[in-house]
Amino acid sequence: MRELTRRLQVLFSDRKFHALERVARAKKRSVGALIREAVEDRYLKPRGPARRGRVGRIAKMNLPVADWKAMKEEIIAGALGKRKR
Repeated sequence: MRELTRRLQVLFSDRKFHALERVARAKKRSVGALIREAVEDRYLKPRGPARRGRVGRIAKMNLPVADWKAMKEEIIAGALGKRKR
């Protein structure tokens, strides 16, 4: 777990705070963890050039893939627990 060293105060209306509590409870998280996740997902994920660089590195991996029909059959077989012979 990463070390949390900074504190931030954010004010919500009672209605919005209670809605956040319900979501946090359903996800079995604290309201603080819920807010941190939302901020990270919305504002701190790599975007633009950083993201394109990662996608480019994945594309250069030359991973074995077949045409879509063969890949789809393989995915379905795997989901059904069938092995290719």
